[in-house]
Amino acid sequence: MRHYRAICGFILPALCLLAATLQAQTVVPSTTGAKDAEAASLLQQARDLEAAGSTSRAVSTYRQIVKDYPVSPSAPSAQFRVAQLLEESGNLSRAFDAYKVFVENYPQAREFDQAANAQLAIADDFMKRRRFERAEEMYRALLGSAPYAKFAPAAQFKLGQSLESRKEYEQSIAAYQVVLDRYATSDYADDALYQIGYVQLTEAQSRSQDLSAAIDAKNTFEEFLMEYPNSEKAAQARDNLDRMSGRETSDLYSIAQFYDRNSNFRAAVIYYGELVRRQGGSEQAKLANDRIEEIRAEVGDDELRSSPERAETAERAAMRRRLQNQVETSALSNYAGPSVDDVAPEQLPAPRPQLRTSAEDIRPLQPDANLPPVEPDLPVE
Repeated sequence: MRHYRAICGFILPALCLLAATLQAQTVVPSTTGAKDAEAASLLQQARDLEAAGSTSRAVSTYRQIVKDYPVSPSAPSAQFRVAQLLEESGNLSRAFDAYKVFVENYPQAREFDQAANAQLAIADDFMKRRRFERAEEMYRALLGSAPYAKFAPAAQFKLGQSLESRKEYEQSIAAYQVVLDRYATSDYADDALYQIGYVQLTEAQSRSQDLSAAIDAKNTFEEFLMEYPNSEKAAQARDNLDRMSGRETSDLYSIAQFYDRNSNFRAAVIYYGELVRRQGGSEQAKLANDRIEEIRAEVGDDELRSSPERAETAERAAMRRRLQNQVETSALSNYAGPSVDDVAPEQLPAPRPQLRTSAEDIRPLQPDANLPPVEPDLPVE
């Protein structure tokens, strides 16, 4: 009997717990359904307010749905409508942010593409109004929300344009390069490659003493013509290359003249020579070639060589010949003089003092440790 009571004492509480659990499970769907119904009722109220012209109260009701019933089927429609009403009222910056909330929180909603395209249009509007910094923020937000969506290539390309407009040239080139790397098959790939060349050309025009940007632009336009020969921008790329060729000639001649005026004749001859090599048939190439001959006549070929290439002086050449003769004489079978190691060349002129070129060189010389210290003389009255 005691055993039976013990079993009942264990089973009855378990059965009660199971019944309570089943009852709770049956209540949850009913509660969820009730909340969905409440959200749907509020959604209809908001639409009625909107139809009656109470836009402000409608927006407040839509926001209440999103706040109180964020997972209900009515929430995406409510958030989307908030963004639309803000856009319609002309508050584009807040409308963009409202669309951003929708895109990030409800990516499966049927209005997703429509919301993303609305964001892109708003960012483009800011670009047209030359509010480049805010436009850049919007394009980055779009790409952060959906980097591989249909609108992503356009957003990435326009991000490059916004940076280019702000003269952030290095960043704009990097943004255009992402189009080529990530969206190589998109309609924006050829435009991105062209813009890289155009930005490099812009940099070259602002740095007249630096030809590296011009060389980069030239290489990019040539690559563009190879990759997209039928592009609508191909003619412009060829025109840019023609203008750069003339500009390159002018730049080389200007740099050569700069060194020429400052008596750096070796550097001047190098740039004059490069101009002759690249544009041999041009009028400036002829002038450059004539100036090279004039410089050679004025300073001599030896001054135009680098230090290791300069010819030895007559005195050193004579010394070299004497030493060579001594070595050759010591090799004879009947030679009875001193060994070659003992042969001392005649005394050359004292070498010029070496310039001090480092911080260590200009420090005071340290006293010899083997010498006793010497006390300086006292001043005499």
